[in-house]
Amino acid sequence: MRFYLTGLARPKKVAQHLSAMFPNNTLSASQEWTAKLYGYRDWHEMAEITKNGGNAPSKLDEYLSEEEQAARSIEQNKIICKVLSISKTDSSRLALIRQILTSRVSVKIPDKPRSASSKRK
Repeated sequence: MRFYLTGLARPKKVAQHLSAMFPNNTLSASQEWTAKLYGYRDWHEMAEITKNGGNAPSKLDEYLSEEEQAARSIEQNKIICKVLSISKTDSSRLALIRQILTSRVSVKIPDKPRSASSKRK
């Protein structure tokens, strides 16, 4: 399932969220995950296709019927579990990631913990 986007603002936010949710992950790895979650091979492919346009943007969840939302949810859960190695039983994390990917609802990005060496003394 590929999502067509109007720009890279949303994917950049998604990558920031993933980086915060998975603190051992680099931002560039989170960007690659984001691209895969949106159905692209990598960030570069997603950026090029988004920049070149030509495809109508995919609808956000709140604009889908209940049936479409349910079908999307099932498909997204499979992709999220595969890309992020999350258990299907981790429903709260799955729901949060789906919300970040395909909803207009604002989600606060938790602060990324700093390593001991990066903290000021």
